[in-house]
Amino acid sequence: MDQPVAHDDARLVGQGWSRIRPSRFTTLIGPIWTITVNGRQRYAFIVEDKHDNTTDRAHGGMIMAFCDEALGLHAHGLKPADRLFTVGFECQFVNGAKMGDLVEIEPEIVNGGRSLVFMRGTCKAGERVIATCSGIWKRAGAARGERTAQDGNGG
Repeated sequence: MDQPVAHDDARLVGQGWSRIRPSRFTTLIGPIWTITVNGRQRYAFIVEDKHDNTTDRAHGGMIMAFCDEALGLHAHGLKPADRLFTVGFECQFVNGAKMGDLVEIEPEIVNGGRSLVFMRGTCKAGERVIATCSGIWKRAGAARGERTAQDGNGG
C-alpha cells in the first residue's frame, strides 16, 4: 500500500512552488500553486478537509474547478492583458484524489486563435491520473483599466 506524502506550504516553497495571485474564488478553493519546470508551467493544490466529498477524497467539483482555473490561467499566457471566459469544458474522472495528495496539472495549449483558445490537461496525484480535461476559452479583449492605460485615455 502506498504511503501518502505529507505536503505543506513550506515544503512546496522549498521545492520552488509559489502561490498564484488569489481571486475571490481561488481564495475559497485554494491555495493554488504554480511552478515552471523545464519551461513548462504546472499548477497544483493540496487536498484538504474543505475539499472532502465525505469519503476522504477530493470532491469532483473541486477537481473540475481546479482544472478550469489552471487551464484558464495558462491560456492567459498568450495575451496577458486579455480577459478570458470559459465557454466549454469537459472533465473525465479516472481516480480519486486522497486527503493530503498534491494534485497537479500541466496545461497544454492545443490552439490559440484570435478569439478562442483550446486547452487540455491531465490532472495527477503523483503518477496516478485523477482526471483528464479539455476546454475552450473566449478572449474578451483587454480589461477596461488595461485598455485605457494602453490607449492613454486615462479613465
